[in-house]
Amino acid sequence: MELLAQVPDPRDPRGVRYPLAGILAVAVSAVLTGARSFAAIGGWAGDLSGPELARLGIEAAPQESTLRKLFARLDADVLDPLVGSFLWTRTRVIDGRRVIAVDGKTVRGARGRSGAARPPRTWPPRSTTPPAPS
Repeated sequence: MELLAQVPDPRDPRGVRYPLAGILAVAVSAVLTGARSFAAIGGWAGDLSGPELARLGIEAAPQESTLRKLFARLDADVLDPLVGSFLWTRTRVIDGRRVIAVDGKTVRGARGRSGAARPPRTWPPRSTTPPAPS
C-alpha cells in the first residue's frame, strides 16, 4: 500500500469518497484475478466483504464509472513503475525462478489428494531486477 500511496491523486480533494491507494489496490487485485474491464473490476470489488475491502484500504466498493473517470486522469508514466514495484514485492523464488504466485495454496505447499505437491501456477515477471520507483 505504501508504494500505491505514492501515485499522485489527480482528483479535487473535495468530495473524494475513496482513497486512491485503496482503489489502485482493488484494481490491481481484480486484474490479477482475471478482470479485464472497469465493469469487471467494479463487479469484483462489489463481491468483496467489508473486511476484505478494508484490507485493501477502502470502506465500500467503487462503481465502474468512478474507476473509469479516475483511471482516465491518472498519469500512466507514474503509475506503471509503482505498480511494477508493488507486484515485485509479491514475488518469490521457487525452484530457482523468480515468480509471482497466482495460486496461494501452491505457495503454502498444499498437497493434492495423492499427497503429491501441486504444480505451481506462476508467471515469471518481465524483469529479474526490481523496478525503481520514481
